[in-house]
Amino acid sequence: MKLISWNVRGLGKPRAVNRLRNSLRGNHPHILFLMETKLDRRRMEKVRCSCGFVFGIDVDAVGSRGGLSLGWKHDIDVTLLSFSGSHIDAIIKEDEAQWRFTGFYGNPVEHKRSESWSLLRQLESHQNLPWLVVGDFNEITYSFEKKGGRLRHERNMAGFRDVLEDCNLSDLGFNGVWYTWERGRLAENNVRERLDRAVANPRWWDLHENYSVSHLSHTISDHFPILVDTVGQTMQRPMARGEVFRFDANWVLEDEAAQIIKNCWESSSATVPEKLHETGCALMSWSRDHKKQTTAQKRAMMLKLKELTSCDPDEETLAELIEVKLGLNLEADKEEYFWEQRSRSNWLHHGNQNTSFFHNQATYRKRKNIIKGLLDINGEWVTEDRDLLDVATAYFKNLFQTSSPSAATTILEKVTPKMTTEMNQVLMKPFTADEVWMAVKCMAPMKASGMDGFPALFYQKFWGIIGPDISNFCLAILNGNADMEEINNTQIVLIPKVDHPRNMADFRPISLCNLIFKIVSKVLACRLAPMLEPCIDKAQGAFIPRRQISDLSKAYDRVEWLFLEGMLLKIGFAEGWVRLIMKCVRTVTYSFCMNGCNDNRFYPSRGLRQGDPLSPYLFLVCAEGLSTLMNEAHALKTIKAATIGRERLVVGHLLFADDCILFGDASVEGASNMKGLLQNFGNASGQRVNFGKSLVFFSSNVDPSLREQIGMLLGVRVSLNPEKYLGLPTMVGRNKKEAFSYYMERYNKKTNNWGVRFLSMGGRKS
Repeated sequence: MKLISWNVRGLGKPRAVNRLRNSLRGNHPHILFLMETKLDRRRMEKVRCSCGFVFGIDVDAVGSRGGLSLGWKHDIDVTLLSFSGSHIDAIIKEDEAQWRFTGFYGNPVEHKRSESWSLLRQLESHQNLPWLVVGDFNEITYSFEKKGGRLRHERNMAGFRDVLEDCNLSDLGFNGVWYTWERGRLAENNVRERLDRAVANPRWWDLHENYSVSHLSHTISDHFPILVDTVGQTMQRPMARGEVFRFDANWVLEDEAAQIIKNCWESSSATVPEKLHETGCALMSWSRDHKKQTTAQKRAMMLKLKELTSCDPDEETLAELIEVKLGLNLEADKEEYFWEQRSRSNWLHHGNQNTSFFHNQATYRKRKNIIKGLLDINGEWVTEDRDLLDVATAYFKNLFQTSSPSAATTILEKVTPKMTTEMNQVLMKPFTADEVWMAVKCMAPMKASGMDGFPALFYQKFWGIIGPDISNFCLAILNGNADMEEINNTQIVLIPKVDHPRNMADFRPISLCNLIFKIVSKVLACRLAPMLEPCIDKAQGAFIPRRQISDLSKAYDRVEWLFLEGMLLKIGFAEGWVRLIMKCVRTVTYSFCMNGCNDNRFYPSRGLRQGDPLSPYLFLVCAEGLSTLMNEAHALKTIKAATIGRERLVVGHLLFADDCILFGDASVEGASNMKGLLQNFGNASGQRVNFGKSLVFFSSNVDPSLREQIGMLLGVRVSLNPEKYLGLPTMVGRNKKEAFSYYMERYNKKTNNWGVRFLSMGGRKS
């Protein structure tokens, strides 16, 4: 069992928390005792849990002073005995034995030090177990435990020796530098003392014959962390990395990587996609050797740090010490980037969590996303990777195969033009390099990359090197002087929607587009978005500025390209603009990434991609066809709209992407007209009603037999209440607690399983 005790001198800044976690990750402690956290319990609990110590106790700081925390892993049996602002006392069960641990913090005020010794004597009188006391005692036993500064008073040192003798506690010794506290960067004012230590009674010594105590190197705080290993063993965790190229985020901190990119880019006369491929190959080759070199360099810096901290301080030594610490801090930053990228925890701002969180999150994601088996089209369970790829390919080939819509013309004839000449002139202006850069700049840096392996971070960080070529390449496509087939390759990854998926319907397909294509698409989306406000019916509320925004995926898969193109033209978009949009849609090719295998390329004939910046806006254009049919039906009174409120507001339908509420009169004729309208829209657009998730709700004065008849006609469930729309209850009423109880249950269910995320309850709520 490993235990770390550390006076951290404040954890209020994210950088200090990051360094703490990085130190813990390298040593893998089972128990963590922290002093001078300078945080209240709520904030300290969040820090502790994010370090992987979900179980523990935290003691409030008093203003900007003090604060304690004791945390332990889930598999450690700890029983809390007592705590105060100066100690935390507990019993620890290890294998078949149990022993007592006290995390101790001596009063930093000299004339109050005797109060700390009285507390230690009081604790000793309440136990007869093997006892280990670790912490910052704020005192030394003898004058040789201090170098520099004013001399310690003998009475103070004697008081410390006396209390150790009275409590039958002996120093456990240490490995590493002799001191645990340092202050002063200049030789003339440098002070070093051994204020932190581990002491134990003879029974604890007998129980742990092979123990070890180490003064660990550090780059934050003026105190050294103390590591107590009860069995004296070192744990190592191997790391493996796949051969598929992925740009590592930590390479942006490597000067060598920047030089490789510069050399590859400037020495090649190939096309932009070929340059990207050459650069990726060069970086992957470099990274194999660089990783070994980095490990060796980091080990050498740690040894150098130990050597320097053992030397007598002079100007040269202290300057070199600062340089080594800066180097280790840089390596810690690189490691945080590496694991943050792999964890895909985009909801965390960089600095709030570090490698402990990211490493465990990456491991959790990898384990969850592995597909162990699937039911094929014949209902047989397959487990081989090749068979799994074939099952997925067959499913999506069918899903993305056009149904050759027959009713498109009927709907398109009813659509009225809304684009003006002036609006089209804005759309058709020549694209500029500034638009390309703005598209790159606003992308999330570490979102998953496409088949080329480059995230937005690569383009943003090295734009000074690659920017001119990227801009010219994108502008050639946007201004109609080049094709985009070469960059429009999309990789589909499958994310489980349920805990134990068995068939393809249990997965959510995510499309990973090459980022250079996403730049082109983003530029188009930025021009298109402002034009949709006057073109889209007010009943639609998704993806329009000043209206609500949502995320969706399933509705995209069945969009018919012919219908989309027809809607764009009928709304009045210029033919040149429509050709450019449809080029983005029609030139796509798909392949699958499943359990690390990437294969089975095919060409779709319908559908939009989640992950393409244009897709949300193009789906709204398709959904405008449904609004057109509903508005016509209301005008012809084949379907009656609802009137709401005293002002008699007429509402016929509400659309939010693929979620909608349709209003009509409770009659067989009205229901039949509604069903026919939906069928016509589906035949034209490729969309299908999800009857499993649909329902019909009636007002209270509708006859029960009529309700049942209409429900059977529509083929959906009849509900006695309107249930939820967009995840929220459509009607609340007076009993708000009952209406929203479902969400508290879901919240509790999710947070109960968040131990892997290392977040406190406060962190989960935020």
